Amino acid sequence: MLLIACSVMIISCDSSDDGTGNTDDGNGDEGTALIQESMFNTASLVSFQSITSTLEDGTTAACYEITFSSNPVASGPFCPATINDVAGMGFYDGASNPGLRVFSAALLNDIEADGYNMVNDDGTVNVDDFASGQTDSSKSYCLAAAPDDNLLLTFIIPATPKLAASNNVISEVELVGLSLDGVPVNGSPPSAISGPMMGGPGGGTSTQINFPSVDPCGGHHDPAGYYHWHIVPEVANQVLAANGITEISCTNVVQTNDVTLSGFAKDGFPIYAYAVEPSDVDECGGRDAITAEFPDGVYHYVASTLAAPNVPACLKGVAANNSFRYQ
Repeated sequence: MLLIACSVMIISCDSSDDGTGNTDDGNGDEGTALIQESMFNTASLVSFQSITSTLEDGTTAACYEITFSSNPVASGPFCPATINDVAGMGFYDGASNPGLRVFSAALLNDIEADGYNMVNDDGTVNVDDFASGQTDSSKSYCLAAAPDDNLLLTFIIPATPKLAASNNVISEVELVGLSLDGVPVNGSPPSAISGPMMGGPGGGTSTQINFPSVDPCGGHHDPAGYYHWHIVPEVANQVLAANGITEISCTNVVQTNDVTLSGFAKDGFPIYAYAVEPSDVDECGGRDAITAEFPDGVYHYVASTLAAPNVPACLKGVAANNSFRYQ
């Protein structure tokens, strides 16, 4: 879950978009942007405008400020109601059979065997949706935040990517980018016991845990209520199969059978899902190649069909300061 407090940035929109993808940053120089408004889902897109923004390296650049309505895609299931139900999955780091696990009897029995009280005597599972709150500190909880459909999510993305002096290695729950629907794409979700490095409800006490669940497509809701991915979903079923998971499958997102543009990283480079993962990707999972959207070729990140999570391990470009906010 994304648990970092995102500051709201006020920006002077002093550049313009002529509708062709060419941006003018106010200094008279124009470049061809990779991101085009027509690429995004118009049902969830609220606004798309050109701005000048400060990047993380201290320079300024033409960027796009793109706002979407929250929760534009189907989601769930997350937590099971009883030990006999099968729901989402999570990254378990307990003593018994750690790894990407399905929320079903096998995982719940391991959680109980490791000393964490998540299943009641009647077989019901303790679930916290952040709306009612946790009331019993002696219990462990499967976390499934309730959605809020009234939020606006705003991303600031460089119009033309700028290579960084060094790679940005993606840390736990760090924003990676956005999907074409406007769903945030994040790094590794909080685990059951260690919890998020940046704070939040994933880590429990020595006797109890709060374990975030993600759905079969690899997403869940932040405590604020917006849905976000931890897995590039167009190849989620390949990831599940590679990790030995057969009880669930991603049915809310169409799985690619070719090469599909999934979204854009926060540095402006595209993210693609390949039905057959290429072997020539670099240390960040990227490659230069021709795609349907970029017939002259483009550097882009490739979602892994094996790893979970399968987002880029690092980013090559420079992102904008405060590249994501919600309100």
